[in-house]
Amino acid sequence: MVASNRMILIADWAAAKWLLWIGLYLGLGILAPWVMTRAWAHQHNSKVKPRLRELFQHGELGLVSLLLAISVIWDLQKSQYMPYTIALGSVFLAATGVMAGNVWIESYCRQSTSSNFHPERAWRDSRNLALLVFSLAMVTEVLLDRFAKVVAQ
Repeated sequence: MVASNRMILIADWAAAKWLLWIGLYLGLGILAPWVMTRAWAHQHNSKVKPRLRELFQHGELGLVSLLLAISVIWDLQKSQYMPYTIALGSVFLAATGVMAGNVWIESYCRQSTSSNFHPERAWRDSRNLALLVFSLAMVTEVLLDRFAKVVAQ
């Protein structure tokens, strides 16, 4: 009986682990910079109170998305799926992660060279690609979790 309860507890932890990891990446990648910016403004008696849109208007969400995609690709590579399935999932995640990272790089280059830079476009593109990468990462992690449960039975 104790072994059965222990297996249920382990299965429940494995089911919540993917949510914890995604929350950790979103917290460290999005929430932490926002909180640190507000703390800096408070410390320096500045009237600056940036919203997330203002903080990430230069495409920095693309960098966060790229890091999230890399971590999910790492999990996918360690899975026991067929090699073609691993390759296909990795290519989708890598392509969307690189596209999201490219928004950040393009925005940085345009701003550095004073060429045609539009913060609204950078915010829109990085936000949409971050949502795409987050959705793909969440689906991949859920599938990895379910596959692990099936194999364990």
